[in-house]
Amino acid sequence: MNPFSPETKTDPSVKASVGVIGKVRDFREGNATSSEGTHPHFNQNKGSCDAKALGVHTVKPTLVTTDGDEAAYPGDTKSPQLMDSLPPDIARCFDPPALFSDWFEDKGPDVNRPFYVTLKFDQDGSGIWRYQNSKFFPIDNGADFRPVANDGPAPFGHLQTGTKDDIDLTQHNYGFTMEFHTHFTYTQGKGQFIAFEGDDDLWAFVNDNRVIDLGGTHAAERDTVHLDDLGMADQTDCSLDFYFAERAVASSKLSITTDVTFVNPKDQP
Repeated sequence: MNPFSPETKTDPSVKASVGVIGKVRDFREGNATSSEGTHPHFNQNKGSCDAKALGVHTVKPTLVTTDGDEAAYPGDTKSPQLMDSLPPDIARCFDPPALFSDWFEDKGPDVNRPFYVTLKFDQDGSGIWRYQNSKFFPIDNGADFRPVANDGPAPFGHLQTGTKDDIDLTQHNYGFTMEFHTHFTYTQGKGQFIAFEGDDDLWAFVNDNRVIDLGGTHAAERDTVHLDDLGMADQTDCSLDFYFAERAVASSKLSITTDVTFVNPKDQP
């Protein structure tokens, strides 16, 4: 079965949804007018850098502990970390590497600005849950987001001008990262999977271990983790930590398809 195919046989009388809370951080990205004061990892016209195509990993095999606020947002104290050495064809998209720590930490309004969003996973009786968004721009003007702090600043906004590939770049807020953290139960031998598609960077960790690495700036890429391959015991309670970045105009796509049911932390914001 192609997990990305919408042709799954369904029972339309059975419908459900699960809302997963994501944390988005907006960055001031480069644009056609000026790159002054912008983050060097976001829309700096460095071209495509595709970890999957190059057959390399961009982040280390396990998550690291950071200074996030676990009480305010469960999972915020975990983050991926860049590999110590990357080949030149992809290293240029993470230059300077020290600033990768900005991506999934709150660094202040001059670096990034955090917001909460809800990703709605739908299930229509097939046993398959899907989040699919071919225009994933969660902090566009008028989108349903909320500041992490009540008195927090607004997003940097729509900074692009002109068009690319016949797309009006002024219509979207590019240059952001997103993470979410959830749990699910693994049932041995059932063939459970989680399939991901996105552009740009996309990483997933199960029980703090890297299972998907689609790092870099690239067109939409796909990959699937088959949970039976991870060597876990039956009925294991598993954590899923997901990280995403939109770094270059003019598209932003995100799709997650799975046959496991996500359970959110009780104290999610």
